[in-house]
Amino acid sequence: MDEPKALMTHLKELRNRLMLVTVFFFACFLGCYSIVQKIQALLIQPLHPLFEQGRSLVYTSLPEAFFSEINTTLFASFLLTFPFLLVQVWLFLKPGLFHVEQKIIKGVMVLIPFLFYFGTTFAHTIVLPRAFSFFISFEHKEIPLYFLPKLSDYISFSQRLMFVFGLGFEIPIFLFVLVSLGVLSIESLKSRWRIIIFLLCVISAIITPPDALSMIALAVPMIVLYGLTVLVIQCTQNKIKNITESYHA
Repeated sequence: MDEPKALMTHLKELRNRLMLVTVFFFACFLGCYSIVQKIQALLIQPLHPLFEQGRSLVYTSLPEAFFSEINTTLFASFLLTFPFLLVQVWLFLKPGLFHVEQKIIKGVMVLIPFLFYFGTTFAHTIVLPRAFSFFISFEHKEIPLYFLPKLSDYISFSQRLMFVFGLGFEIPIFLFVLVSLGVLSIESLKSRWRIIIFLLCVISAIITPPDALSMIALAVPMIVLYGLTVLVIQCTQNKIKNITESYHA
């Protein structure tokens, strides 16, 4: 098969897989929208201390509640579609990979959604309740100043924080790929740990909301994951060496 035909074959396969992902996402969207109120009830669990005080979420414009439901449905559909997207990426790349590369990348494809979901769950169950307790502490009866949460603001903030933590927990995968491609070495990861920890703190400060609590809550797990990644790479150094040699061959 000549190169133009081979290219067209790959493009056609890529188009078909993207269509499969689109159909899967649309099916997830319909399913999630049918239970969107239950999904929103799960998202607003960190606000239960407020509800126990007799407060509630509000919306201040006519379409706000509707668009909040659409926003929630899109976010939930993305979470459900993410593993399916990775499966399609894996099936598209698999024929062009060496056997050793297939074994390593297959493991990476499994870890990516696992770490992402772990990060989003950590943000929802650990960070969000403490973040809102921190923000609510700025209420003052003397002014008076009271917190009145809007539905759309809370949904957007919580989803953004969960997404950021999901990305932050992908640091091990990012480092693993860089070492596999020969961009970084295990020696540099170990010898420059102070610089890397500083960069992780800077990244946490940039991508989290503007409060110290969220930054620390993201920076600490990322540093721990960095240390675990160094240990894993150290134990699998021979396999990484094989991948690096095949990549530069």
